Amino acid sequence: MPSMADVRSSNRVRARLFIVLIAGACLAACTQTDPAIQIAVDSKLAADTATAPLKIDVNVTRGVVHLAGEVTSREQEKRAVEVARAVRGVKDVVDEMHLSDAVIAATVKRMLAADPVVGKIPIQVVSTNGYTVLSSAQTTKDDRTRAVEIAKKVDGVTLVEDGMR
Repeated sequence: MPSMADVRSSNRVRARLFIVLIAGACLAACTQTDPAIQIAVDSKLAADTATAPLKIDVNVTRGVVHLAGEVTSREQEKRAVEVARAVRGVKDVVDEMHLSDAVIAATVKRMLAADPVVGKIPIQVVSTNGYTVLSSAQTTKDDRTRAVEIAKKVDGVTLVEDGMR
């Protein structure tokens, strides 16, 4: 028959084992998996009125959320990051989003049209991934210099090509 000390020792071992198992179960239940975080971020972005119309790719690695895709404003971009950060289990958010080329081109056109010097000159604007090409057959050297400088200042423009003559 086991001694009373052996019974107590055995009970302590069982109690410690039980505590370790319960702590492990709590840790597993409290920790979000990457797929669960991705589903939660996708759901929250789809439910938010500012981000719902966007097509944002969401990838999660070790709790770090990567957001990629086009936005139509910096406010939408900021809101998407805020929404993702608020999801339980998210450790960080990496913003890989960019302004849409249509928005960039429209903004460049609007800025050129508002300028007193080049505003009356027909200048075509095409933007691809921020690379913006200005084209016109009715510009002088000074007009071209001014148009390029205006386009360079537009948010989202990464490079301006002067295709004007």
